[in-house]
Amino acid sequence: MSPSERADLARRLARLLPAPAADARARRRFVVVVATASLLMIPWVAALAWTLPPRYLAGHWRATWVGFDLVLGAALALTAWAAVRRRQVVVLTALISATLLACDAWFDIMTAAGPDRWVSLATSVLVELPLAAWLFHVSHTLIRHSMRRMLALSGETVTDLPLRRMPLFGVPPRRH
Repeated sequence: MSPSERADLARRLARLLPAPAADARARRRFVVVVATASLLMIPWVAALAWTLPPRYLAGHWRATWVGFDLVLGAALALTAWAAVRRRQVVVLTALISATLLACDAWFDIMTAAGPDRWVSLATSVLVELPLAAWLFHVSHTLIRHSMRRMLALSGETVTDLPLRRMPLFGVPPRRH
């Protein structure tokens, strides 16, 4: 089969598969919960800024950092495994790893004191944040590539949209 014949066959097969159910109530519930949570963060952050002491002696310090770094290491290992196996889950594991790296950099810098602060700053700027940025970029690229391919296979004519403008696959567009 020629490439155009394969693409035509893929489009026809994709039309035979039922689209995932797009439950309007579930989407509305999701939006309400996430929007409410984001709004509730405003007074919470204000309360923390007003009431937290500038210094605090933390309990379980070693367990906190060792545990966090174990989770980060597991996320990175799972990302590598998914990439080697060429699994779609690599998008999710790369996003999780990038987020954990960014959090690690933030808390390393903010909790370090004295000469440790310079080490934390250096490892954050030279290792953690560049790796996090690269993993975010890889995730974005993979999602965009997958969506462009799916849109093309489903017969869409416009497939080169920025990710923020691409429709959510399997969910009908909102009617205005």
